[in-house]
Amino acid sequence: MAEGQNPRKHSDESVKLFVGQVPKHMTEEQLAAMLQEFAIVDQVNIIKDKATRASRGCCFVICPSREEADKAVDACHNKKTLPGASCPLQVKYADGEVERLEHKLFVGMLPKNVSEGEVSALFSQYGTLKDVLILRGSQQTSKGCAFVKYETKEQAVAAIKGLNGKHKMEGLTVPLVVKWADTEKERLARKAQKAQSLAASFANADITHPSLYGALPMGYISPYGYQATGSYGLMQYGLPPGQNQPSFPDVTPHANPLRGGTPRNYPVHAYPAVPMAYPGGMMSGPPSPVPEPVVNNLPAASSSGGASPGDHVEGPPGANLFIYHLPLEFDDEELANAFKGFGRVLSAKVFVDKATGVSKCFGFVSYDTSAAAESAINMMNGYQLGGKKLKVQLKRDNKQNEPH
Repeated sequence: MAEGQNPRKHSDESVKLFVGQVPKHMTEEQLAAMLQEFAIVDQVNIIKDKATRASRGCCFVICPSREEADKAVDACHNKKTLPGASCPLQVKYADGEVERLEHKLFVGMLPKNVSEGEVSALFSQYGTLKDVLILRGSQQTSKGCAFVKYETKEQAVAAIKGLNGKHKMEGLTVPLVVKWADTEKERLARKAQKAQSLAASFANADITHPSLYGALPMGYISPYGYQATGSYGLMQYGLPPGQNQPSFPDVTPHANPLRGGTPRNYPVHAYPAVPMAYPGGMMSGPPSPVPEPVVNNLPAASSSGGASPGDHVEGPPGANLFIYHLPLEFDDEELANAFKGFGRVLSAKVFVDKATGVSKCFGFVSYDTSAAAESAINMMNGYQLGGKKLKVQLKRDNKQNEPH
């Protein structure tokens, strides 16, 4: 901190401003004195070149509150030109400051027919609301989630403590999810992580074995649900038959992944997936709504990382669920909270990529009774959460995987 500047301790309500078009000869003390004609300034930090330590013609300014920061912006931005500068000062909130100070919460697990008034009535018990926004689709139907903004951080914290995983809206058996909304920087980072995860999955795909997802040209689906096999089948998939090609058994009418059937005494992973059209040409996993193949009681996607069977406590038969299309930000605790309203949850596990730590957007939930699992399927299968509809189904055992 420059000499003579206010040594006031910074708080969560302090605001960082970025100031551009600053003459390079000005010192931090001179800038602080100039800005204090218009607003209270706690600190000025000139941004300097790392090599030469010379001013780069801009700085960061710390004000004690939004009110004081707004005073500086209103008085100086595009209005005041300092001696030696060719353009007026550029004074604005530093990146991420507006979102940090908005005290904005994300609310999930809302009823589809909920109104802004109902959300306001519930959340205003914890403080003064500045805004309520229910997220809606193209047909103006609620997506089951919303954003709320509080006047102070303390009010937002109280709402999280009072409602997250504890309060159920009328008509629902699952509690609300209430947490801090992502900032723009966090949203971009999450998108980048997801893109890296998809790229890594494609790079790690075994393209030498035509029985794995992504190994075959997309676009061919047998109209009869049969698996094309032998030399004729290879030609149907666009692969030239030859001595070095892997062989497949004859046409098997029961091996239609769309119907969940698999041939008796033949491992699931040895059968080609039904190819699906995709803009990118090929994909490393099955597209929705085709069910993910089951290998050793686990989705095939889990083979590259994430949880292992030992991480998941099984319930009795008929009490164990697969949940697909989970929001990317869901962790084990949030998955358990979303499904604990139907019965006693023995365990909940979201699968993550071992290399990147990014969620694969599916997981397991096990109850202590089959009745609880049935209730969860009835209520949550097709429930829209985070822009996608959840897919909830019973975990199949080896016997159920065999055709009868």
